Amino acid sequence: MKTATEMIEYYKSGFLPDHWMPSVIDQYIDMAKGRDGGKLYGIEGEPSCREHNYPGAPDSFFQEVCDGMGWDWRSSQ
Repeated sequence: MKTATEMIEYYKSGFLPDHWMPSVIDQYIDMAKGRDGGKLYGIEGEPSCREHNYPGAPDSFFQEVCDGMGWDWRSSQ
């Protein structure tokens, strides 16, 4: 798994299409708060974003990415 620093660099690179970013931001904020990031529909078994893409990643990983990107995960629990 990539480090939080690597993910921050990836998202700042602009590689992902702009229209994907709102979903990515929502998923990261959700996972930073200890939740699962939502279901990934269309994938067999419909796993959560967290279990499919980041198995075993601690909340602190998502918090660090959010902080590095300026995504406010602390407001409105």
